[in-house]
Amino acid sequence: MWKTRTMLAWCGSLLALALGLGLSAWAQQGTATRPKPIRIPMEELHKAGGVPPGWKFALPAGDPVKGRKAFVDFECFSCHQVKGEKFPPGKKGDVGPELTGMGGRHPTDYFLESLVNSNAVIVEGPGFTGPDGLSKMPDYRDSMTVAQLIDLVAYLKSLTGRDDHGGRHR
Repeated sequence: MWKTRTMLAWCGSLLALALGLGLSAWAQQGTATRPKPIRIPMEELHKAGGVPPGWKFALPAGDPVKGRKAFVDFECFSCHQVKGEKFPPGKKGDVGPELTGMGGRHPTDYFLESLVNSNAVIVEGPGFTGPDGLSKMPDYRDSMTVAQLIDLVAYLKSLTGRDDHGGRHR
């Protein structure tokens, strides 16, 4: 029963998240915050096509410190390298793309999609794909909470330099 409720909550949250993946306002700014709630009567909402006039999908700002913890908890470091970061001993991050400086190179929605649909964009090159030609990136839809996803993306977006963070997020 708990697992079913958790999956339903996750699916609902993922649906809401997916609706916003294509919107660039949040991606361009990193996060978007709505200064105050939009208030609209249901009848007007329906007349407006189901969304308030001028509405744009917005997620809460993630926490890069918690995102780094998710990066460690999900052992992302075993495939991805981040220069300047010290992660637990283990496999060297040489399978997936190096993430140093990637926060400034990709919009937020690209990172989101990479985590929930790893085969949407397949990075070509040695070690990035399996024998089936698909990405080696694991699928986290069943194991990552929406909060972890938002925070992990905030951490990835914070990786903007050549020697990212020097351990600031520990």
